[in-house]
Amino acid sequence: MAGYLRKNGVPFSEKTTLTEYWDRVSFPNGDDFLVVSTYLNDPLYLSSEYTRSAHFKREPDTSKWRPTPCRSL
Repeated sequence: MAGYLRKNGVPFSEKTTLTEYWDRVSFPNGDDFLVVSTYLNDPLYLSSEYTRSAHFKREPDTSKWRPTPCRSL
């Protein structure tokens, strides 16, 4: 299935491969992070690997967690 990497971005072909890694990283001070790394290869449209990563810090408790219901716009 072909598509676009972003809504207004580079296309990708049916030959695209996606590899994703999820890593938990712990530091001596007690901080924990989740690092999500994504590697996309497309021999048709990309001249090199498209790499993205995001990191998320674990909070010590739920004091910052305030979920709200979804609403339509």
